[in-house]
Order: sequence, then C-alpha cells, then structure tokens
Amino acid sequence: MSNFPTIQEVEKFGFHFPYAKGWLTKQNVMAMDAALITTPNTTVPAALLQYISPDVIEILTAKRAASEILDEKKVGDWTTAFYQFPTEEYTGSTGPYSDYGDGPSSGVNDNWNNREQYIFQTTITYGDLEVARAAQAKMNLIAGKQRGAAEIIRTDANKFYLLGVAGRKIYGLLNEPNLPPDITPNVVDGAITWLEKLALANDSGTRAIYSDFVKLFSQLQVQSGALIDENSEMTLLVSPSRSATLSTATNFNVSTRQMILENYRNIKFETVPQLSSSTAGETIILMVKNFRGTSTADLGFGEKMRQGKLIPETSSFRQKFSASTYGTIMKMPFAYAVMQGV
Repeated sequence: MSNFPTIQEVEKFGFHFPYAKGWLTKQNVMAMDAALITTPNTTVPAALLQYISPDVIEILTAKRAASEILDEKKVGDWTTAFYQFPTEEYTGSTGPYSDYGDGPSSGVNDNWNNREQYIFQTTITYGDLEVARAAQAKMNLIAGKQRGAAEIIRTDANKFYLLGVAGRKIYGLLNEPNLPPDITPNVVDGAITWLEKLALANDSGTRAIYSDFVKLFSQLQVQSGALIDENSEMTLLVSPSRSATLSTATNFNVSTRQMILENYRNIKFETVPQLSSSTAGETIILMVKNFRGTSTADLGFGEKMRQGKLIPETSSFRQKFSASTYGTIMKMPFAYAVMQGV
C-alpha cells in the first residue's frame, strides 16, 4: 500500500493537478528531489556557454623608431662580411700669384671606414596535432608563428639599428663612437633635468627647457661650421616622458614644443623609447637627416628576412628565418648633437 495520498485526496488541501495521473515514486523508477541518485545540477557545461571571438588580439611592443628616423639601405647580401665606405677631406691653401712659382698645393685626404655584418636567426616549429587543435578554434597556427618570426626579426633589427651588436664593430645611432661629445643641460635655480625644471614656476620652467633646446641647436651649428641653421630640416629625438614634457604649457598657454616650432619651422619630433633612463636624466638628440642632398647616416642591412627550407619530421615541421644588419652606418657625425641629463 502506498504511503502517499492520492491526487484526489490532496485537492482538499488546495493542491490541484488536473492533468496528473499519479505520483512518481521510487517504485516507478523515478527519484524524488529528496532522494536524488545523481548530483543536484541545474546548469550545462560552461564550455557550451562561451563565445570564442574570431578576432586575434596582438600583444603590442615598444615603438620601433629606427626606420622612422633614418632610411634603410641594402648593402650587399648575406654573404658580405664587411662594408667599407670612404670619406674625403680637402686639404691645401693659397698664396700670392707669381708667373714663376706654383704656390701652395691642394689635395684630398681619404679615409676608409668599415663595419661588420651580423646575421641573426629564429626558428618556428609546429606539430600535426597542434595545428589540428588550433584549427578547431578557427586559428591559423602556422601563419601566426610565421608572423611571430617576422615581428621578432623586425624588433631585433630595430634594436641593432639603435644600439648596435655587442662585441662586434657594429654600432647603433645611440652609441656610435664617432658622435661628438655629449653636452649637458643648463642649470636653472639648481634644477637640471626637465622634470625638475617643470617643478619651478610654470613659465620659468618652460623657458628653461626651451633654453636647453637652444643650447643643443647652438652645438649643432658649431659642429657644422654654421652650415646648419634655423631653416635646416632637423629632427629632435626624445624619450616618451620628455616628449610629454615638451607639451606642457605656460600660464599663457604656450608650450615648449610651440616655441620651438615657431623659431625652427622645419623641425620634426620623434619619440624613441630607448632614450629613456631609470637612473639619471634622459638623452635627447638633435639631428639633420640629409645634408646637401646626402644622407648623414644609413640603416644598413644585407637581408631583411630570409626564409629557410621547410623541414618535415615524422609528425611536425621546422623552418628557419634569418636577417642581417650592419647597424647604423654613420657618415656625417657633425650633423648630430647629443644632450644627456635632461
């Protein structure tokens, strides 16, 4: 005999189930809530509730500024070991004319400079199962790894252009040994760095920063024998934090950047993260990219990127990518003025 009342018996207590035929009990091979055999659950697997975006977000790295500052130049190929280029300086003097004498002589002094080539490489590998699983997520793993190799080569090429290659006769724009000696900022009321100068009264701090730029430009004029002037096309290289400093306005709403542009109309500004320093004042460089129709420095390379053979294994593949660099080939160091400690 059942321990449960019938459907009709519970109606007098206000429970009405007009379409029910009877109770589902253990005897009906159906458990009641209080006697569940399985774990209580009211949801579905979380994986079925996920949305997988088809858009792949690339992780950003620091700005690769070298190729925006100078032009790249192909020199030989990856078999070239050294790059040599001549420089010439004109010599001589004049004297009073005489029908019977030749007077002083004129000539040219040639010097040869050389730079090594550095070849660097990276390799990608991918397996059959790895590729198949990525395909289930609608991702092209092989193309992604190829793009990764290209970006890694591009990142290192930028580093070599700016900093050279340690242990080799390959120098970068920021550590070229033939660059003229650095100069230091002006000291204003005990303030040296631009951040210290901004802490002064707003107007005087901005004027102090502008005076540092004028000092740097004056150094460039001295180095070039006044062949570079206010109308020359120049580029000011600054770190990200000092670039922001240039935009700080005075009480009259005039920034240092505006003051520079008003007096040096052909100047450009480039932000170079590698000019930053966590220990001391930072570095700025004022440069002329082209002087009398000739580039003052080039970014030299033998190969931008060279793709190696695709090597098949039993269930995977391997491929090498390589490139080469000479660093920055400095031709006219006098066209670069460096200030350290800003």
